[in-house]
Amino acid sequence: AVVSTQSTGYDDSLEWCPLERNMVLTIEPGCYFNDVLLDPALQDKDQGKFMVKSEIARYRGLGGVRIEEVFVVTEGGCEVISDLPRTADEVEAFMSNPPPSDIPFLDTY
Repeated sequence: AVVSTQSTGYDDSLEWCPLERNMVLTIEPGCYFNDVLLDPALQDKDQGKFMVKSEIARYRGLGGVRIEEVFVVTEGGCEVISDLPRTADEVEAFMSNPPPSDIPFLDTY
C-alpha cells in the first residue's frame, strides 16, 4: 500500500470543535441510486428488509439528489443563508423558468 505524506488540508482537530458565532457550515443530505451499493444491500437480509425494491427500481439510472443548506452560527442559534428552492412546487417553478444560461457560474455545474 502506498501512503501519501502530503497534507490533504483537512484539519481533524477541528472535527469536534465547539460552534462559535459567525462560523459558516453546510448540511448536505443526499440520496443516491448507485447500483454497486444497491445490489448487495438488496441481497443482504438485514439491509434488504428496509428497502422497497419496486420503488428503488423506479429511480435507478437517475443518479441522485443532494440538497445543501448553508448556515451561519448566530448568538442565539443559527440562520439559513442559502436561498434555493426546497419543496417540490418550488423546484418545479424554478425548473420551468431557470435563470439565463449566460450566468458564468452556471456553466461550471
